[in-house]
Amino acid sequence: MEKKIGLTLSGGGARGFAHLGLLQVIEEKQIPIHILSGTSMGALVGAFWAKGYPAKQILEILKKFTLTSLLHLDWGKGLLNYAKVRKVLEKYFPENDFNALQKPLWIACTDLISTKTIYFSEKELLEPLIGSITIPPLARPVFWQNYELIDGGILDNVPAQIIRNQCDTLIVSHCNVPLKSKSKNIIQAFEQMFVAAVSKFAVQAQQIADMWFEPPEMKYFRFRDFRKADEIFQVGYQHAQKIFTEK
Repeated sequence: MEKKIGLTLSGGGARGFAHLGLLQVIEEKQIPIHILSGTSMGALVGAFWAKGYPAKQILEILKKFTLTSLLHLDWGKGLLNYAKVRKVLEKYFPENDFNALQKPLWIACTDLISTKTIYFSEKELLEPLIGSITIPPLARPVFWQNYELIDGGILDNVPAQIIRNQCDTLIVSHCNVPLKSKSKNIIQAFEQMFVAAVSKFAVQAQQIADMWFEPPEMKYFRFRDFRKADEIFQVGYQHAQKIFTEK
């Protein structure tokens, strides 16, 4: 019987482009991934890849996800335009169904009503996916069914446990290493605070992972470095090559 390999992709904003570097190496080495889990940027990358889009194509798609095209000025509703985000994603996921994906995928979201992490893996795809990348106050929560969904990285930034028992080998891709430089403004301070707050998830996930992917060079990149997507991709790609060569 073929052993099942699982892959977990952490949140991390623009740093999540490193996940695509890892996926590129996985494609080149033809490593069979049977199940995925992810949150925030990791959920977005995971959804595209589970649908069947190759890593380099996903890179080009996500580089076009410019914030200026998805924003509107309404502080009551948040800055991120839900309708625009959904319309963009509908182009790539027209079925809006987890079952239309080529690989099983678990998406982690934070539910503000229950203040718990909710994991989705069936039926409608887009609402959980958008919810998982929604960060207040940039966007209002996704009100869907009985949930009030926001970024899953807040309560589970490395959702590895949800698939641990569903695979024999678990690969975890984590991109939230502490920043190298000192905070120079409130945004940078927030980034440092977030990394410190979610570090416990990395510790827990690393304990159950069979292969741990964490490029140390990520300390030079920030969550909002979307213009450095190609550079971050290359950092992830080179680190993945090194990791798999050592294995």
